[in-house]
Amino acid sequence: MNTFDPQQVLKITVDVPADKQEQFHRLWERILNDEADPFNLQVHAAQKLREDIKAEGGAALKRLYVIANGDTGQSGVVARFLAGLYNGTRFQFDLTDFRRLDDALFEDCMALLRMDARHCVQEVHEYFEDGGRKWEQMISDWSMDKKSTG
Repeated sequence: MNTFDPQQVLKITVDVPADKQEQFHRLWERILNDEADPFNLQVHAAQKLREDIKAEGGAALKRLYVIANGDTGQSGVVARFLAGLYNGTRFQFDLTDFRRLDDALFEDCMALLRMDARHCVQEVHEYFEDGGRKWEQMISDWSMDKKSTG
């Protein structure tokens, strides 16, 4: 029998005619227990994809944060990108700036954006201890706070 993470369990209430209750129960058991069932294969593939996106995005975020605290032109682009994810209203990001990044940094940005857009479980700065302060410091270091207000 499968074990479930309580945070990953969805409660479903279904009205089943009394004469179909046993048939429904067998179908439900098959769904929950048949690893080779096409439905379960799709569920497992989707779960694996989510795990991969989270792992790739999380690793990319760590690399990008280090770059954003550098002092190159690419560092500035990455910092503005991270600030935009942190608060897109306050720090709008020009997508054409991606053209200034080398392939590895561009791919890291895409991995992070994919994680943030599709499987966001927390804000980007929350992946870091004291992340709010760190992001505000990065924003201050790049003088983005001055640009956003005037």
